[in-house]
Amino acid sequence: MNAPIVGARAWAPDVAVTLDVLAAEIELSAARCIFLDRLIGEVMEGLPEADRARMVQGLHAVDLLSQHLTGLSAFARGVSAAAPPGLGVPVDAAISEITLGALAERLTAGLGGANDDAGDEPDDGDVDLF
Repeated sequence: MNAPIVGARAWAPDVAVTLDVLAAEIELSAARCIFLDRLIGEVMEGLPEADRARMVQGLHAVDLLSQHLTGLSAFARGVSAAAPPGLGVPVDAAISEITLGALAERLTAGLGGANDDAGDEPDDGDVDLF
């Protein structure tokens, strides 16, 4: 994926917008953790008692990860709100390093960039769970 270059300058959306888009992606990850937490809880009910202790550890780890992501999202939103207006941040190199195509596409779209891969098949490495 190649991020757009504007004139001779690198693509540099406003830092506040960039942090908001990042926060939204972190929130999506946290929501996926909540789903996983619920799924583990449902699976645990059918496990023998001997296996439940190990699953409880996994359940706690997923819950902690969800809380961690929620805290990071709140931090990113707070910094976004405090960022001076008009301050750009070059993102093209960072986005080009993302190996999950769907994530790179969402970030590019959220930051107002053109998606060079529009209409292509899903990228290798992308996993659709549902």
